[in-house]
Amino acid sequence: MITTLLLSVLFGTAATVILMIYLIDRVNTLERATKDVATNSHNAKAGDDNGFLGLSGKALWEAMTGKIPKSFNPDDLIALKPRYEQVLQKHIEQSFAQGVRDCREGSPVDNPKSTATIKMLRCEVQSWLPPQHVANIYKLGYESVNVSEENLTHLRTSLDESVETLYTRTNLNIKQPYSQRLLPQPSGLTNDSEQTEEQQPDQQQD
Repeated sequence: MITTLLLSVLFGTAATVILMIYLIDRVNTLERATKDVATNSHNAKAGDDNGFLGLSGKALWEAMTGKIPKSFNPDDLIALKPRYEQVLQKHIEQSFAQGVRDCREGSPVDNPKSTATIKMLRCEVQSWLPPQHVANIYKLGYESVNVSEENLTHLRTSLDESVETLYTRTNLNIKQPYSQRLLPQPSGLTNDSEQTEEQQPDQQQD
């Protein structure tokens, strides 16, 4: 009788321990699932608040170049074009400025990343540009630090051509050549050109 009672207590205790272990494991699983849902929800909200319908990085570039995601309305993406132009401009300028900075600091030519964090007025967005164009713009910025007057025209042309390709692919219009802002003509060279133009009418009159 006593042996039977002890066995019953033993089995009961073992069953209780197994049940507790099971319940603890279930609680831990539910906690992890809750954290994952909260994290995903937070990331989704952060993506929605970036000003570009949650698009960022390469997905944003592809949408702006005509590869429209299935769940997006083309009209909504067209409405984003003016805002995206600011992102494109800042990414180009940052890539060029990085090259200038590296050269002035004596650093070797780097292989810049295709992505960049662009700060907008009310948000930040991750921008992506084709690596070959980012590398070329960076290199032009690097070379601009010590460029000679003889090579300046070639450098300015290369910059404008590279930027024009990006604007064409995104169906945007360049309001001002980037060479005018990032690689302005030396003041002495500009004055000489103006003097030459002023002298031309006099020469024709003679």
